[in-house]
Amino acid sequence: MKQNIFKKTIVAGIVTTALLTTGLVPFHIDGQSGHAYAATTTSKSAKIEATIKLGGKYMGKPYEFGSNRSTTTTFDCSDFVKHIYKQAAGVTIPGSSATQAAWVKKYKGSTVKTSWSSLKRGDLVFFMSYKGSKASSYANITKSKQKVTHVGLYLGNGKILHTYSKASGGVRVDSVKGTQWEYRMIFGGSVL
Repeated sequence: MKQNIFKKTIVAGIVTTALLTTGLVPFHIDGQSGHAYAATTTSKSAKIEATIKLGGKYMGKPYEFGSNRSTTTTFDCSDFVKHIYKQAAGVTIPGSSATQAAWVKKYKGSTVKTSWSSLKRGDLVFFMSYKGSKASSYANITKSKQKVTHVGLYLGNGKILHTYSKASGGVRVDSVKGTQWEYRMIFGGSVL
């Protein structure tokens, strides 16, 4: 009897340690089991990876401008990044892409980067309105004076995770280099 209790205690300790170190903890929603990403993860890189992993679970989730902030049925760009950073890293950022951009500029741990090649994995990236798919469409624009209209999460290797229109298929990954995203980028920076 004592040996059985001891074995169960050891197994429970190992499972708990594994869940906490990976940032995963069990939870229940509507009577179903699942996993939530723990905000107890302490290292910056672990929080970034947990945020990206959670974001990836929403691939294809439909886009809706002004989406309902209390559900994950649909997302707009700012709701998406706000949700994944809150759930995975325990970081609460403002609600719109413009207010998120202002927050990142003021955040003590962030350095504003105006080139996508300077971004770090997990940075938020802010964009201006679409003016065309060619670099020439943005040639005479002072980007620093443009209004922020879109936000995405930088994955590294020139890729962003974001959502921007119903026609695009919802949450997705896009390349930045040589695309409208490179031409529209205003700046990026960290929230951690």
